[in-house]
Amino acid sequence: MLRIRLTFTLIFYLCLGNALLSGQNSAILDTLGGKLSVMVELAQAGNFEQAQVEVESLREFMKRNKIPLTARALTLMSGIYQANSDERSASTLLTVAEMDARRDPNPFTKAELLKALVQEYRNWQLPEQALVCQQLLTVAQDSIKSRERKAEALGMRQKYDSLATLHQLELSQQVNYIKIPKEDAWIYGSLVGLAFLILLWRNLSFTRRWQKLLRKKEQEWEAVKSSPAPEQRRHAIVPTPFTEEITAVSKTRVPEMVSSGPGPMPHQICLLIEPNRQVVLYLKSLLSDRFQIETAQTQSEALEMANEMLPDLIVCDALVNGHTGIEIARQIKLSERTNHIPVVLLTNKFGNEGKLDALRAGADAWFTRPVIDDEFDASVQRLIEARKLKHEQFSRFLQLYFTENRVDLQDPFLQQTVQLIESNMANPDFLPDDIARKLQLSRVHYAKKLMVLTGKEPVQLIREMRLEKAKVLLEKRAGTPQAISELVGFSNPGTFALAFKEHFGENTLLLYSKPSGRL
Repeated sequence: MLRIRLTFTLIFYLCLGNALLSGQNSAILDTLGGKLSVMVELAQAGNFEQAQVEVESLREFMKRNKIPLTARALTLMSGIYQANSDERSASTLLTVAEMDARRDPNPFTKAELLKALVQEYRNWQLPEQALVCQQLLTVAQDSIKSRERKAEALGMRQKYDSLATLHQLELSQQVNYIKIPKEDAWIYGSLVGLAFLILLWRNLSFTRRWQKLLRKKEQEWEAVKSSPAPEQRRHAIVPTPFTEEITAVSKTRVPEMVSSGPGPMPHQICLLIEPNRQVVLYLKSLLSDRFQIETAQTQSEALEMANEMLPDLIVCDALVNGHTGIEIARQIKLSERTNHIPVVLLTNKFGNEGKLDALRAGADAWFTRPVIDDEFDASVQRLIEARKLKHEQFSRFLQLYFTENRVDLQDPFLQQTVQLIESNMANPDFLPDDIARKLQLSRVHYAKKLMVLTGKEPVQLIREMRLEKAKVLLEKRAGTPQAISELVGFSNPGTFALAFKEHFGENTLLLYSKPSGRL
């Protein structure tokens, strides 16, 4: 270890030779480098006797050329003396180094040399000399700290002067500013705020006015569309009471189809995939009381909106901008993400041909254009009621899932969801996000699809499955209520008891104490 130490110390000192002796000429530097190289080779070879001879030569050379000792050089030479057990030479070396340290005007190099002296005196077991050098080291370190404090104070003074200069500059530039008294500033600010409110009110008024005009134009366009053709109007020059009555009916009926009337905004969304604006307006008048209406006019836009919004109903035309809309409906029904959405197909074919188009698209219902109001409303209502029926069937499925009368699910999405919940039943940290991640769906889309298929939120479904499992276990007396609560993922028995009471209306202890033959 000593050999390695000496070797690395010599190499380091050799590398710093030029920096330490920057004031000497090149001949002295070359001689010093040669001596150091010889000392390195001797130290590596373990020939410390010859290395000590080179140390003495180096000390004589440094004394002759007035080169002061450094901390690194002192550690190096002392190490060689210690390897040869030459206490006398080491004592002389340490005395010379102490004198150099006392004469050194630079507190930084002086402190470094004194620190090395303290260590070497301790290595040679000279505590008195080490104590003297330690006192000198403390003085040098105090001097260094004093210099640092002076430099810091000077820096702070410069910063203060710069801030004072900037403050004077700011004061000199304030003469160019407009000074307004505080009371006047409040008055001006109030006037500006009042003007802003007036402009905002006028903007809202103009917006409402344009909305009314737009609705009026739409109604007029619907009235024109429902009026007779030009050829027929030429034959009806003289109005009759019958024609006037028809005109009045058409004028009063159009606003009823377009306007959704007052009331809360529907929470369900219907996506209309229809390029014809008139058909869109007509379908809006039929659906706007039950759905928020979104429209798409191209295949790519329709598929993107269906995947992003997951609407509650899709009405698709069989022909979209010259392309078949059947393919759009088919892709929606084949996608795992959107296959639960009811699709209504609009076609221009009748009878079996229209039914064939609906089967090809996988649509839940189909209509031949023009759509009849009552039939369309009835079909949409049947789709809504069918969804409610599915919700009731799933609730019944949950009640029987952990019993011997379990029935199978046909929907793969619900099968995977129920299996994941059952396999993680005892994990209280299991969350709906884990299910969505397993099914490769976002949290929002997973929750919406589950709500459509079951009428339940993901957290609600997990909670109900745990409670149904707990009920079966309690009836079978499979364990105490506390043990069963942990088995079904409730970390707190009190929370489990409250949830059980709220869901079933029964106390867990009373249910546990009932005869085991009761289901």
